[in-house]
Amino acid sequence: MNDEIEPDSTFEGPGTADAGEDGAPPLAALVQIEDGLAVLYGDHLPAGAEFIPFTLIDEPTRASISTAIASASGFGNTVAQGVNGIMQAQGLVRLAPQTLEQLKTAAPLMKGGWNLGTLASEGKFVAQVRWLPAGGASAASVIASMGPALTMMAIQFQLNQIADLAQHNLELTSKVLQVVRQELWSQVTGYHNTLLKELGNAREIGMVTDAIYKEIRGYQGPLSTQWDLFEKAIHAHVKELRPKQGHKERQQYLTDHGEAIIADVQALLLAQTSWFLYQALRAGHLLNSAGSNPQDAALLKKLVTDAQELHDKALDETNWLLEELAREFAVIGELPGKRTFKIGGSARAAKESARMVRQLQKALAAVRDEPAPTEPKPLALPSTQVFDGTVPAELQRILPLRLQNGERVLALADATCDRWGLHLRDAGWVAVTNQRVLIAKQDSLRRLGTIDIELDLDDIRYVRRPDRSDKAPVLDIITTETNLTLKFHSWAKSGVHRTAAERFGELLASFMQLPASEVPTVQIPELTVRDAEGPHALGE
Repeated sequence: MNDEIEPDSTFEGPGTADAGEDGAPPLAALVQIEDGLAVLYGDHLPAGAEFIPFTLIDEPTRASISTAIASASGFGNTVAQGVNGIMQAQGLVRLAPQTLEQLKTAAPLMKGGWNLGTLASEGKFVAQVRWLPAGGASAASVIASMGPALTMMAIQFQLNQIADLAQHNLELTSKVLQVVRQELWSQVTGYHNTLLKELGNAREIGMVTDAIYKEIRGYQGPLSTQWDLFEKAIHAHVKELRPKQGHKERQQYLTDHGEAIIADVQALLLAQTSWFLYQALRAGHLLNSAGSNPQDAALLKKLVTDAQELHDKALDETNWLLEELAREFAVIGELPGKRTFKIGGSARAAKESARMVRQLQKALAAVRDEPAPTEPKPLALPSTQVFDGTVPAELQRILPLRLQNGERVLALADATCDRWGLHLRDAGWVAVTNQRVLIAKQDSLRRLGTIDIELDLDDIRYVRRPDRSDKAPVLDIITTETNLTLKFHSWAKSGVHRTAAERFGELLASFMQLPASEVPTVQIPELTVRDAEGPHALGE
């Protein structure tokens, strides 16, 4: 989606405030109900905007919302005259983050509390618009007029995404996986299919009738049990994996349990989806009486709020586990030999397995309304390189898969580490990023894709660079927990290699820090006297 709200540069005064470039009144009004989500009123759907039609909201309620927006926006007279009688509240528009940011800084023209501007898509002006941001007095009155229906609007976008996710999830499962827990899976899909069918019925007629709700009444308990069962399975994987610090241990666990993790994630996503669909249908049924019953209105609001918060929170650990799994599969795919995993009853290549996990991550990101995960970018080689030749290809392929989000490589070097007691020419590789120092035995990285030593830059207290004019440079790194020495090879004792090695050391030394909290405050009489009498008192 690519949409923007821009101030109307053709506005010259009261006489033209309501007119577009052709003299016609604005074609749309947007009432923001939360960040990034607005109700669209008008007879024109903006090209390029992400539009979600109203569901589970009946016609009388839609008409009431339309009347409220028309009156507040100044369209009321036009509608009454029959000029634009077809204008009504159409549904919800999802607005891009850059649109909201522009609204905060562009200071658009105002009329009656409404911003006046042009709705643009892909660089083209497609509709005059009145925009009512949340928070103002005008917005409060319009939003209040929407009543309990506003609560249902808040989950329309999420419900739309979740229904799409459910279908995608089932298709992926049927093509790829043979779920071990077949009986449980059948129960999950049974409840889910019924809920999806009744949601379709409710969307068709615009409300959750008593007959529709009767078909799903009593689902709350079984759905909560299913969610709990598969969530515990995910918790078990996370509990086993988080304490494993070494890449070799983590990789072994994910290799051994990859199929079970994918199956458990698939089942959990479907159980959560079914649970949320049930909550939405229950909320839609409550909407029928919420307008006249304050208790039902309060329950409706609580139901929707709790459902959104619980659903978002519950997906955090699932997302973390998938990211770890995708990363390890991708690393294994870069290692020598043909690496396969038994997933879905057949052996699958590591790269194919990684793509499968990425599919699940993308589906999960859609539900969380977050950007879809992207594949790691190729390594951007830094200007500081200490190698007797080019940077090895395997280092360029595997290192990006070991970087965290936002982590950039600042320097690379071929060096040995005193921890290993090795003095071979191919002993180790060192990378300095904007977050860490990564040290790996070359053999470990080539065969297992592992990083042997990781140091946070914030933990570096001192970097000693002894003067060794006749030998290759050496770096002593002192951290809060450990000390280690990096030694460059003999080819780095002169010329451009030495210059690069010294620049590498300077970069590391630039991260030295000793926080004030680590400097002890000492109370002894001699210091007290010196402080009282001046810095030279003891020497007099």
